[in-house]
Amino acid sequence: MNNEVPGKGKSIASLVLGICALVVPYGGIVLAIVGLVLGASAKKDAATVGQTNGMATAGLVLSIIALAWAVLLVVLCSGTLCALGTIGSMYY
Repeated sequence: MNNEVPGKGKSIASLVLGICALVVPYGGIVLAIVGLVLGASAKKDAATVGQTNGMATAGLVLSIIALAWAVLLVVLCSGTLCALGTIGSMYY
């Protein structure tokens, strides 16, 4: 009898990509999106046989946090650059 959880490889990949996405600031957006896709696919594979997959859930959560953090970082940096660009025109 095989006790292997379906989608285990995808779960591990999702978890690793979620962790890497948290560490890499701007490239993390791509890593987080791929981690989201793999995590969702692994959860779907495990659900088809009625099993749970904690690693897939952890990968999904980490990927969502990393994606939100990366988007927030891009928005804040863009806003800062726009604000700095208008400082010179304030004195004319």
